[in-house]
Amino acid sequence: MQQMTKNMRNEAYSELRYRIMHNKFIPGQKISEKTISEELGIGRTPVREAIIRIERDGLIDVIPQSGTYISQIDMEKAKDARFVRQNVEVEIMLEATAKMTEAAYREQKVNLREQAVAIQKEDPDTFFDLDEAFHHRFYTIADRDNIWDWLQTVNMQLNRFRWIRLKVNGLNWQTILQQHESLLDVVYRRDLEDVRFQTTAHLRLMLQERKYLLDKFPGYFMNVSPSDKTDLDI
Repeated sequence: MQQMTKNMRNEAYSELRYRIMHNKFIPGQKISEKTISEELGIGRTPVREAIIRIERDGLIDVIPQSGTYISQIDMEKAKDARFVRQNVEVEIMLEATAKMTEAAYREQKVNLREQAVAIQKEDPDTFFDLDEAFHHRFYTIADRDNIWDWLQTVNMQLNRFRWIRLKVNGLNWQTILQQHESLLDVVYRRDLEDVRFQTTAHLRLMLQERKYLLDKFPGYFMNVSPSDKTDLDI
């Protein structure tokens, strides 16, 4: 019974977090414990506990005598996360290059083919998840899964921004895929200088079109700086 309760708590947390990260619940939207419980088919106690965890993650705001709201996307935290990931991931990719195997290479090629299918189907959820899996695999190759897990908390605001950008500006899906293909190629060839260059270029793509998204969805974001209102590289 205790294990079942724990599983329900984890399920409620995972599903609620997924919906926020994938913009099923939009920034500023009011949500209720009752509605979420009904939608997920999970009791209100596990949902209540999940909401407490999600609030600690900074994904919802609980305002006394008002309600529970999906938090705005914090641009300062998104930029900080991009900075951390860019600096960490370059080193991860260099380590993965030294440890890349034929089997891992083939797995990544399968992932890229699935990304191409998701583009054809215009399926942003699947494409985003495949994008994440592609990068995660390099951390696994480098024996750095613990770092990937740590980054998931750091990356929350950045990943919310990335998903909205992907959803709105589907033309860039092909650019992302092409960069993934180039990245895998240079890792397979063990071209360390190009691995560093390609990784940096790819991760800098994450916060492009900030101005467009901020103008289109002004209520979605907080801690917006003047530089965010331009498309200058940051």
